[in-house]
Amino acid sequence: MTNPTKPASGGPKKNQPGKTAAGSTAMGSATPGKTPPRTPPNRTQSKKIVNQRQTPWGLIIATVLIVVLAVGVIGYAVSQNKKKSDAKNPDKISGIVHKTFSSGEHKTGVISYAESPPMGGPHSPIWADCDGTVYPAQIANENAVHDLEHGAVWITYKPGLAADQVDTLAKLVANHPYTLMTPYAGLKSNISLQAWGYQLFVDSASDSRIERFITALRQSQSNTPELGASCSNPTFKTTPSTPGKPTES
Repeated sequence: MTNPTKPASGGPKKNQPGKTAAGSTAMGSATPGKTPPRTPPNRTQSKKIVNQRQTPWGLIIATVLIVVLAVGVIGYAVSQNKKKSDAKNPDKISGIVHKTFSSGEHKTGVISYAESPPMGGPHSPIWADCDGTVYPAQIANENAVHDLEHGAVWITYKPGLAADQVDTLAKLVANHPYTLMTPYAGLKSNISLQAWGYQLFVDSASDSRIERFITALRQSQSNTPELGASCSNPTFKTTPSTPGKPTES
């Protein structure tokens, strides 16, 4: 016998609040006490925005420009230093001749030299004045070679060389310590330059190698046997020697 106050088994149930007949949560309604779910962000778009914000192109370009400028400055400095180094290196001068001589050997009388003009070897104990001295006539080799030992550059020129050429050479010598200049009979070129162990023959006073020779070899620390020795001899300047008659005392 059935209970008239209860529904029959299997009969329809009453709907619960907030749910559909199928037991699902109704659209638009929210469970009390819970935060509604958020729509997931578009991660692809977010990454693009982040990447765009994290690429500092201005800073990159500025850095590249600074690096390029620094490389240019360093390259220029290296180039200038190389030029200065080459200017002081006599071996970089085209046509220069180099020979090794022992120094300090003093001899009296006339000395026979293999080179003409000589550029090193035994010499008179008396040096010619080489304090920027321009001699009007040839002097004895033996006195001039002593100057080379002290670090002087000796410029010689062929007798009869044009006056303007002689004047150009004289300007490189006059009032310039550790230089001297004389005519030289029998010279194979118009002009020759001598330093201790070095020699250069040129045909014109305007040849740029002349000044390079002087710069590289006058008082050269690597080439001068008696660096710092005096080049002044007022007595010799007043009464210079002549070829074949070197001043000896």
